[in-house]
Amino acid sequence: MRNFLVEPPNIDFLRIRKVGYLLSLGLLTLSLILFFTKGFNLGLDFTGGTSIHIKMSSPSSTSSIRSALKEVKLDDALIQEIGTGKTEFEIRVSIKKGGSSQVVQKVKSALDRSFHGNYEIRKVEFIDALVGDEMRKASIYSLLFVMVGILLYVGYRYEPTFALAAIIPIFHDAIITLGVFSFLGREIDLTVVAAILTVLGYSLNDTIIVFDRIRENIKIRGRKSLESIINRSINENLGRTVITSGTSLFAVISIFLFGGDSLNSFALALLIGIVFGTYSSIYVAAPLILEMERLIKSRVIKEKPINPEVK
Repeated sequence: MRNFLVEPPNIDFLRIRKVGYLLSLGLLTLSLILFFTKGFNLGLDFTGGTSIHIKMSSPSSTSSIRSALKEVKLDDALIQEIGTGKTEFEIRVSIKKGGSSQVVQKVKSALDRSFHGNYEIRKVEFIDALVGDEMRKASIYSLLFVMVGILLYVGYRYEPTFALAAIIPIFHDAIITLGVFSFLGREIDLTVVAAILTVLGYSLNDTIIVFDRIRENIKIRGRKSLESIINRSINENLGRTVITSGTSLFAVISIFLFGGDSLNSFALALLIGIVFGTYSSIYVAAPLILEMERLIKSRVIKEKPINPEVK
């Protein structure tokens, strides 16, 4: 049995590229529909709200604090453990639940009933909605600047067709990741934005490695058999892709399952991004090079002047 981690296989990835196009188009369309119909569940970082830092007299857990807050209908608050002693926690409540003083009173009454005063409120901070709006704009700008920077970098290092083939999957991965968050109604905060930016870098790294191999094989074999060159390049990188994506997935799945509420959304964004980033580098980025090359050739043939017949 062939070990593809040592000897490259000979899988015809481009044979089913149209299935990949349809799958991507369907997911992108569904994501965009969700954007305009369901929208996003923006977190405290973007909408504003109240942050309460508490210290318990004895070790506790986020689940017990959440159970206590359920009585005052604040069980959807973000509760994060601070440090490793299981005694300090941060409770973050959206501005939709009320003003800062109102939220603090609700939290105090819930904790008094459940923990009988065996806690201390150390700090209360209010994040204004205007600050949240600025952070939302900054997050959007950071995503756009990253994409423009990638476009310029790849265009300089390779050629325009490679640059377009690299930037389209990045939009693809970001839109689908946000679409899943919109569908699930998961909260989007700065940690999720950080995860998406990480995913964009991960996706580009995988794509660039495939592009490097395509460019090397083009230098050796020329562009006449571009489809077989792209297939060969993907197969030659398949072992590396399986190892890097697989090990990354194991780590991210562990964080998703055991990392607690504070890291759950961050891990989910990474999980979606790694899966679709690997998929897009094989079934979106590489096939797009072939499609654009064929489009350029067809235009050259159409625009080529026809010499009059010499009699």
